[in-house]
Amino acid sequence: MPKFSFSYDISFALFIGAEILVVLAFLKILSQRRSPTGMIAWILAIFIAPYVSAPLFFILSDRKIFKRDRKSPYIIEPLQNSLEHNCKKEDRATADEHIGSIERLLAKSGIPPATKNNRFELFDDGVTAYEKIYEALKSAECCIDICIYQLKLDSATVPLLECLAKKASKGVRVRLLLDSIGSYGLYLRPWRLKGLREAGVEIAFFMPFLRMPFRNYINLRNHRKIMIFDNNLLYTGGVNLTSEYLAPDTSMVGFTDFLCRIEGDAIYYYHQLFLSDWCFATGESISHPPPIEEDVGNACIQVAPSGPDMQKDALYETYLAMINAALHEIVIITPYFSPNSTIMDALRIALHKGVRITLVAPIHSDHIFSDLARASFLHDLFDEGANVLLHTGKTLHAKAMIFDRSCAMVGSTNFDSRSLFYNYEINAIIYSEHEIEAISNAAERVMKNTIPYRPLRHPLLLMVENFMRTFAPLV
Repeated sequence: MPKFSFSYDISFALFIGAEILVVLAFLKILSQRRSPTGMIAWILAIFIAPYVSAPLFFILSDRKIFKRDRKSPYIIEPLQNSLEHNCKKEDRATADEHIGSIERLLAKSGIPPATKNNRFELFDDGVTAYEKIYEALKSAECCIDICIYQLKLDSATVPLLECLAKKASKGVRVRLLLDSIGSYGLYLRPWRLKGLREAGVEIAFFMPFLRMPFRNYINLRNHRKIMIFDNNLLYTGGVNLTSEYLAPDTSMVGFTDFLCRIEGDAIYYYHQLFLSDWCFATGESISHPPPIEEDVGNACIQVAPSGPDMQKDALYETYLAMINAALHEIVIITPYFSPNSTIMDALRIALHKGVRITLVAPIHSDHIFSDLARASFLHDLFDEGANVLLHTGKTLHAKAMIFDRSCAMVGSTNFDSRSLFYNYEINAIIYSEHEIEAISNAAERVMKNTIPYRPLRHPLLLMVENFMRTFAPLV
């Protein structure tokens, strides 16, 4: 009788287990209703690297979490007497019926219509962003609520956190919600936050990936940026709390990004989203924030969240609807560009209708796989006649879309599958003329630091582009 060593038995068992996992992954792919491109991407990945891709599939593939003990579907509560707050035709840059159709579409996802009692400003340099946030921290008197994807302790953020600690020690309620992947350095080394906690700052991590692994999906990240001060001042956009995004010295800033300052009724909806995420992370009961009681301005803003806790893919549907409705011009500013085939078809059709499309992306983003995956999409848009520009200044991280100068969107959402289908995101849709002009002016300042995109047409490069396009749904 042949004798088998213990190590051989273990290796054989691991091999059989891996093979079973691969088979189960294929069966799960076939049992779920996925887009053909998503199915092909996963099948190809498992075929090329089965023992790596199969486990990743079970970790990364699910994107809705309506199960027991997970974050339940969240519906935003409208303002009381909301009809008095809602935007009318005269509050908008245009009375186009297409704008009303966007609001009706979002209403299907439980998103209230735009409100008119708002004031909106946009800042596009890291020094100004730093000064504005620092000023808001120092001025806060009763409460500070911050939800951020990435926080690092560095020479720019330490003074901000020291200010947070001082406020908490004086009785200001400070809640800090961090994503456990985006802020993994602090999640894995929690003692670095000890001083904040001792001062009274309440800190929670969203979906901690080392705790209760079967409850969490590592790919469903909270990418929202929400900073609310005294319930009446909001900062949002794409800016994280690191010196790469904001700092007192421009030489420290490495990214070009947008920070939005909002006052007024829109804060009520942002605050609801913060409280939903905070209560999910801490187990506290959800409470409703106080509504804004004073008149602050006439900016027409609709708050549009998306994520695994929303029944529908609201922002994805909005992108499609806005692209299809555009008659003259579309401007897209994004750090990552890997849309699915449906959005690419919509952009292509818009170009065929004569709509001018300008796409601004970084010459190199901070994610090499995103750059590889986007190449064929940029190539296609360029060949169809789009004006594709590559940003050459500080690494572009800003996200904005402008449609016919009658509607604009700015927030945390990137133009890729991860943002549109997996992340918790939040955007402001702007309908009023003055505010759309401010976003358009910021877009023009970004475009000043760009060069025209010109695709390389070497046959080998085209093969690499087309191959990487297959994996775009996974990036």
